[in-house]
Amino acid sequence: MADAEITVVVLTYNSEEVVGRCLEALRQGGARASVVVIDNASRDRSVEVARAACPEAEIIQTGRNLGYTANNIGLQRARTSYALILNPDVELRPGALRALLDFANAHPRAALVGCRLLNPDGTLQHSCFRFPSLTQALVGFFPILPLDSERNGRYPPGAYERPHPVEHLLGACLLVRLEAVREVGLLDPRFFMYFEETDWCYRFRAAGWQVWYTPDATGVHQGGHSTRRDAERMSIEFYRSQQRFYRKHYSPWRRLALALIRRVGVAWWTLRTARALLRGRVDRELARRRFASYWQIARL
Repeated sequence: MADAEITVVVLTYNSEEVVGRCLEALRQGGARASVVVIDNASRDRSVEVARAACPEAEIIQTGRNLGYTANNIGLQRARTSYALILNPDVELRPGALRALLDFANAHPRAALVGCRLLNPDGTLQHSCFRFPSLTQALVGFFPILPLDSERNGRYPPGAYERPHPVEHLLGACLLVRLEAVREVGLLDPRFFMYFEETDWCYRFRAAGWQVWYTPDATGVHQGGHSTRRDAERMSIEFYRSQQRFYRKHYSPWRRLALALIRRVGVAWWTLRTARALLRGRVDRELARRRFASYWQIARL
């Protein structure tokens, strides 16, 4: 669209069940949008569904799965001042695009802006987080705190009722100021899955830009529509990216502490799965896949 105000980048990977509704919802966004669909070598009908739902979209097929940072392809093609990175399992509520643009225009140092995300049942979904900590790493293995605890890097529910700067945002829906991207750089392609947006937020903030959340725009996010299909592999990718983030941004002693937590945690997971196998709570094939993933995580 020649007079577009924003470029919307939607990254698909076996997303035929959700991408159509995602693209159709953009028609009620309240802003003139150019749409780019990046397909990460889907094996289903994602491309056909996307083309039918949004015939005007530019569709680019990568030929292989490049992970989340394939969004860089869409960002590089954008000729607007702003882009929106949007997961295919997010349906924006009417007026959300306009609300995000208006907020960004009112906050000229905002490199990234995130919106209110809801679960499909209408409950709040955490989309704002503190930067990774050793406490969060512990909770990932051991249930010493509730997952939604502020000590586990979550913002309190009340914080979602007002706009405020945050440390990092969930990557499911990110308004991006392309001026800031030209200064700080694109998503780091060394992160295949997980921590890509965390690293980006860290870099933006280190360069003096801001990261904001606003409740003025809302989307419904299913979450994990592709990652849950291969939980063991995604677990490996999570811990690989976690380690990469620590190596890139944190001190040697914190990296050492993380490695210790990870190895103790993997030992605990191994014992727990072995006990479940002996008691017949998991089958041999699932236990085999888990043990294989634990071994790879321990070797990171």
